[in-house]
Amino acid sequence: MITILEKFDAKEMLKAYYSIEPNIQWSEFGHKGKQAGLQYKTNENPWTSAVGRSTGQELECNNLNPFFKDTIFEEVINKFKLKRTRFMWVGSYACYSMHEDETPRVHFPLITNLQCYFIFKNGIRGSFLNLEINNVYWTDTTQTHSFINCSDVPRLHLVGAVENKTL
Repeated sequence: MITILEKFDAKEMLKAYYSIEPNIQWSEFGHKGKQAGLQYKTNENPWTSAVGRSTGQELECNNLNPFFKDTIFEEVINKFKLKRTRFMWVGSYACYSMHEDETPRVHFPLITNLQCYFIFKNGIRGSFLNLEINNVYWTDTTQTHSFINCSDVPRLHLVGAVENKTL
């Protein structure tokens, strides 16, 4: 359900993130956190098209938000053929409902800790997994899953949808 694709330099990506963060336009989701779109569907808002629950056809969310042109973020979107890419902050002590996504996801953990868990409902016990910094993860989010931040520190991932249902 989760596979490490490769290593990446989270410090480099986080440095690039902090250099542009003051100008990012966020969509707030209360205690659950905030999100900002790096890609969007044609004729939709570049910042909000990719955020929140999917409204379907998420692979059409393939236009680069011009704000991210010529950045490391454009590079990883192209390298991994990402769609509907967004920054996802999850607030402290927040969790998502159990759900299935239309497509798998690729995650770049940027700020996290050992009390942040990806949860898959598979079998009686399920799986609780921590995604560590410096790894790029392919996650089969078409399976029933959730995320919970059990810590008092918000968590940040760069997340993009991918077409391939299997690796």
